[in-house]
Amino acid sequence: MKTFRNILALTLLAVATFTFTAPAFAEGFAIVVNAANSIADGGNVDSELKNLYLKKKTSWSSGPSAVPLGRSAGSPEQAAFLSTVLGMSQSDLDSHWASEKSKTGATGPREIGSAGILLRQVSRKEGAFGVVSAAEAASLPDGVKVLKKF
Repeated sequence: MKTFRNILALTLLAVATFTFTAPAFAEGFAIVVNAANSIADGGNVDSELKNLYLKKKTSWSSGPSAVPLGRSAGSPEQAAFLSTVLGMSQSDLDSHWASEKSKTGATGPREIGSAGILLRQVSRKEGAFGVVSAAEAASLPDGVKVLKKF
């Protein structure tokens, strides 16, 4: 009986997780940047975003110092960013930062769970960027613009 309850609980948890995360993936996502950033969505913007997020580059090609902001590990926004823009899994990213930490002392971008806080940070720092859902990108505060939708 205890095994049946455990299986039932895990099944319900899996269904609940899928139910709450599936709509977010269906709606799409956007990379947002500070409005003063003159970078435009072009042929190699994904490459630039990847290099900046992984801290292989420290400045945008348009000039300002990059301030990459991550979302909480496991969030739909972070999962979509990892797979679509970085072409990595969470474990690949974790391995990358473990390696960088041992080689150079570099750590990953600051994780921000709230879209509101992320958007405030992007509006205040010229080189900042992060990912939000398409719904969150529909009403951006002053000082923030969409660089790329996916």
